[in-house]
Amino acid sequence: MAEFNYKSLTKEELATIFKDTISFSIDPMWHQLVSLSFASTHDRVAYWHGVGTGKTLLSLWTTELWKCKKVLVVCPSSAFSAWERDITTYTDKSYVFLTGSGRDRKAKLKRNTDIAVINYEGLKTVYCSLVKKQGWKINYKSFIHDFDGIILDEVHRCKAYGSLQTKICFALSKKAKHVIGLTGTAFDSDLLEPFNIYKVIDLGKALGLNFFTYRSYFFKPSFYSWELKNKKAEEKILRLMARSTISFDREECFDLPDIQEVVKEIEPSPEFIQMQHKIITTEDIIINGQAAYLGKIVESADGEREMRQARAPLLRELTGGFIYYKDDKEDKVNQTFCLKKNAKMEALIDLIDDTSGKLLVFYLYQAEGAMLQQALKKNKINFRMMKGGQKINERGKAIKDFTNNPDVKVMLVQISTGAEGWDGSAANVIVFYTLVASPKVRKQCVGRAHRKGQKNKCLVVDLMLKRSVDITTLKHKEERTDFVSGAMKFMREYGGIDNI
Repeated sequence: MAEFNYKSLTKEELATIFKDTISFSIDPMWHQLVSLSFASTHDRVAYWHGVGTGKTLLSLWTTELWKCKKVLVVCPSSAFSAWERDITTYTDKSYVFLTGSGRDRKAKLKRNTDIAVINYEGLKTVYCSLVKKQGWKINYKSFIHDFDGIILDEVHRCKAYGSLQTKICFALSKKAKHVIGLTGTAFDSDLLEPFNIYKVIDLGKALGLNFFTYRSYFFKPSFYSWELKNKKAEEKILRLMARSTISFDREECFDLPDIQEVVKEIEPSPEFIQMQHKIITTEDIIINGQAAYLGKIVESADGEREMRQARAPLLRELTGGFIYYKDDKEDKVNQTFCLKKNAKMEALIDLIDDTSGKLLVFYLYQAEGAMLQQALKKNKINFRMMKGGQKINERGKAIKDFTNNPDVKVMLVQISTGAEGWDGSAANVIVFYTLVASPKVRKQCVGRAHRKGQKNKCLVVDLMLKRSVDITTLKHKEERTDFVSGAMKFMREYGGIDNI
């Protein structure tokens, strides 16, 4: 059978196809219509569309196209506000957010609604039992729902082989006729990652059901990792995934403002250089008059001290202006030691003062978040915050305040909880206080602001300390970005082509 490229369809042709099929509340964009056309010939699809291209609304239209009666949306907590906005604004569907305790979630699950929304972390409280001495175990008797459609938002969260949430999503997928996987960044560093993602989406149709078979067929051992056997293996994997995938880059979807990336080089303080030297050489670091415990220190037979396991994270922590330590080697609670002079923080405050618009500032560690809060308060800079442990309503209020209140200038965003699923287009300056090498994570972070609805040119700033591990982080960013960009380019060209 000859190949058919759905991207060859014009908007006029597509509008005719869906004229009496879907009740569009707004005029769909061309890439959304193309995606719907592709989905019309599939029961399970992966939408690899760029960040901020309207995947949430597209997936709702897709379930309408498939005539799904009851849909379960699994997404990050940060995406709840986006799902509520699109469901209430563009559909007449009833919905419920499965929040609260496990008992609360199970009770809400029994409600007669069209759409149920749950976060990935909450899955275990509904579909697992806590077994003494064994932890969380999947209770397959709990899968008694009647969901005929599953939407997995940020489906790359299912990449971990053997993880509990991946197993739950796979079990949910097996019970549903229709499944959609949404992501703008399907993988990060190698093509081992997509295996579990596609296993969940298409039940092994693309890449099989056994990870070890997949790995041995396409990969070969390389020191302590695995690498593709050859270039043909890479192309074969991408072609197999493309059969159920359609992908659009943001530039294909609409015109976005320009984006500029700059690295702001910062001179570290003498205290930083001294502390970094002590960490590298495993010299004692004296805090409060005694040597601090910084991790597992091993002493060999000849008396040589070794701290390899702790060294790398300590160097990264130090670039943020702090290190975690313990007063006692048996102490399970981290203490925080902060540098007296934090050059990176000073550079950030200067940048905020010099910026007229709003900024998103991304950080990694809790200690960095605490220092950032203190510095912004000291300098009378109005800000809001997204961090781990926040309740969903608190996070939603923070986003609303940042978006609508002109006096709120900065949103502090912990990368682990705020890189996905929310609209930060009120800002046009994105600052990485903690540098990020992962192209997937960086793209998600930048996409909070550089997305549909952004009207201003965007600036991305990496705050890089000279003579520090920050330099290595940025180098790895370029190397990993090249690999991921090549694979995404292939998927944009061949995703959405039947019978490749």
